[in-house]
Amino acid sequence: MKKGVIVLILAAVLIIIVSPGLVGKLAEQSVDENLNWAAAESGELVVTSESFDRGWFSSEGQHRVMLGDGQLRAAMVGSNSGGNELPVLIIDTHLDHGLIPVSSMSRDEGSLAPGLGSAVSTLTVEYWDGEIQAIPGRIYSEVGLGGGLDSRYILEAGSLSVEDGEISWQPTTIKVASSAKSGDVAFSGDVGTMTFAGHQQTVAIESLKFSGEQENTEYGFHVGTVEADMGAMTMTVGGSQVGGMKGITLVAESSVDDGETAADMRLEMKGQTIPGFGEVSVIADMAFEGIDAAALGAVSRKLEDPANAQDPSQMMVNAQEELKDLVAGGFDIAVKQMDVALPMGTVETKMSFELPESDRGSFEWTSLLLNLVASADIKVPEELVQFATSMNPQAGAIISMGYLKKNGDVYEMDADFEKGLLTINGAPIPLPLGMLQ
Repeated sequence: MKKGVIVLILAAVLIIIVSPGLVGKLAEQSVDENLNWAAAESGELVVTSESFDRGWFSSEGQHRVMLGDGQLRAAMVGSNSGGNELPVLIIDTHLDHGLIPVSSMSRDEGSLAPGLGSAVSTLTVEYWDGEIQAIPGRIYSEVGLGGGLDSRYILEAGSLSVEDGEISWQPTTIKVASSAKSGDVAFSGDVGTMTFAGHQQTVAIESLKFSGEQENTEYGFHVGTVEADMGAMTMTVGGSQVGGMKGITLVAESSVDDGETAADMRLEMKGQTIPGFGEVSVIADMAFEGIDAAALGAVSRKLEDPANAQDPSQMMVNAQEELKDLVAGGFDIAVKQMDVALPMGTVETKMSFELPESDRGSFEWTSLLLNLVASADIKVPEELVQFATSMNPQAGAIISMGYLKKNGDVYEMDADFEKGLLTINGAPIPLPLGMLQ
């Protein structure tokens, strides 16, 4: 037998037979590392490893995930019948390890893809009274050679009885690829129709699709792309529809270049039904440029401080110095489109805000209005203006003062603000001196 063939056979034996035990420890560390990274990214999750029974070809582990001190916990505790005790998420994982995880082929979604291991996880919720509730579906994961984690949450069609009724769903798949080392994450999801049927009311969401890629920055926040498309949502009582909407679409993108952050966002909310009024649709298209990335990161960290959970009203006060740095760095904000479609017509709005960079050492909030350059172009349907004045005659004062001028079948407002001077439809409008001091 040729030496090359012998070498290949020995390599195969090492990879298939010996590597599982050697790689098992690395796989265990990688799973813990990714869970702890996810907890750190959330800022409020606490992950503890309850057990890990490592075998040669496979291992079993359990992790507990709970909410630590923070704004989310404070909000949930206020509405929780269990008092200060909140439910705990329990993750049970079976890990088949090895450069080629052969033992994974004996279960669903097994894989021979090279890596540190292949895992399947189940989820349960432990309530404050000791009750255990299994979460339908399973998470299938592959731990890459570099420690990256590719996971798929797969949920078959089914239903679940709850205290107030029944929840039913169609097949759902959610994919997440993450790296604890780089902090980058990519995700996508296809959520089937979900129905929440209570004793009096039924809520149905047709579908939800989303995807995105986010990469970490040196400033402590992520940038990238996000897309989401939710189908129609309906709310019925006694078989009659009482509300809902035709769908929501979101497309957003952000980036950091040479220390400055830019972002674009377009949101479309279609056909929201308001009982007694009619359908309302909204399109918002906005762009942000020239935002100091370091200052934005500092504000984000300050706002996420767990201390704010004790007194949310002090949140902006606690971040006042960081906000000064952010505003002193200047920014450009463009509301390229803000359309609100009502039964009486569509209100169209375009706005822009430009604030030049200023010296942080001498910055004062009172200088904000003196340096700001802004404009607004608003069009209001005549029928909506007539409706507003019929409901409140004082609304007609806006027309008599020249703030809205009739142009065909719409009323228009053209407003500009520069160097502390506001003009509306060409007429200067005096501002209180206190606003400029």
